[in-house]
Amino acid sequence: MENGAAVSSNELELEDDPTCMFGDCYLKPFSDVYDHIHIPLSLTICVFGTVSNVFNIIVLTRKRMRTPINVLLAGLSFSQWMLASNYLGLLTVEYYRMQCYSLPWTYAFAWYRLINVNCNVVFHTVAFSHTLVIAVFRYGALRWPIQASRYLYRTELAVITTCVIWLVVPIICSPIFFTSQVGEIQVDYMNCSLQVMFDLNYSENATLVKFVFWMFGIVVKLIPSTLLSFLLIALIRSLHNVEKRRNLWHKRNEGCDELRNSMIRSKRNFMSTTRKTRMLVIILFLCVAVELPHGVLNLCTGIYGESFGIRIYDHLGSFMEMLTLLYSSISFVLYCSMSNDFLCTFQLLFCACVCEPNNGANTHSHGPNEAFYGQRKRQRSLPLSQMNGYLCVPSRP
Repeated sequence: MENGAAVSSNELELEDDPTCMFGDCYLKPFSDVYDHIHIPLSLTICVFGTVSNVFNIIVLTRKRMRTPINVLLAGLSFSQWMLASNYLGLLTVEYYRMQCYSLPWTYAFAWYRLINVNCNVVFHTVAFSHTLVIAVFRYGALRWPIQASRYLYRTELAVITTCVIWLVVPIICSPIFFTSQVGEIQVDYMNCSLQVMFDLNYSENATLVKFVFWMFGIVVKLIPSTLLSFLLIALIRSLHNVEKRRNLWHKRNEGCDELRNSMIRSKRNFMSTTRKTRMLVIILFLCVAVELPHGVLNLCTGIYGESFGIRIYDHLGSFMEMLTLLYSSISFVLYCSMSNDFLCTFQLLFCACVCEPNNGANTHSHGPNEAFYGQRKRQRSLPLSQMNGYLCVPSRP
């Protein structure tokens, strides 16, 4: 009876303590299991992200790919490359810290980690800002195509916007630089027994730390994530409306032979626009899926204080970090699978054995882009036997 009473009282205590139920009793076991695979998994993602984003930058900055959206995507890829490569160094140091090597616990390496963490915040926010601007540009192009082509959808404006983002974001993120500091910690920390150990601690100014969590959670995360969610919905609706108008126009002109060629070109252009917009929708959705929960966690930490951070946020920190790295590393896969222009340009640049013309006479005076353009212009007049000389078929709109 006494044991039964003890069990009942413990169950009642857990039911009355929702923080324990959700934090210590659920998130901590998950964190304990995930922490064993976090560093090798994140290192693998970082290596892939570093290499793939270099490919993204090279392809998106080619002359034939320089559109306003691609300029912004190149800026996004550059910030994601900086994030992945910077995290690569941080995770390497973290791995050797967990192995209790003395060098990663020194004062100099603690300062390296402090600078690295602050830089990651900037790179992450720059990437988020680029995603938001891409949504605005694409929505404007679909919603007001004529006005957007005159005032918004311009390459120069995209370049200026990218430069402004890189100038403004570090200023917005500057308060977070003062929330952490390097300090000496006690022996036997993380099962490491060293004579002198240095690590990162929160600033002693509790008001500043709370303000930064509030600011970062609301201004940098929640408000942009909410705006991005509305833009995502509006983008999907605009794409649906464009498709309805196109289908209606085709039904009205179905029996007119004179408009048949125009209808075929219209269908190709629409398919190209649809593919690109769907690719951007996936990118925006992944961004919201990563950033919105992060913003909620930051806001709750600011509201409920350090106890929430210890019981909830700390158990999810590594997993959220991995999701951020994963989102920053998969854009190359999306571009290759959903953009024929990107895929063919990538093949022309890096797969010469596949994409070079079979006829050597056609290659001596043309670079990859010129050969591509030359083939595209002559596609309708060349006989099929000559067209097959190019193994890389030009992108179909």
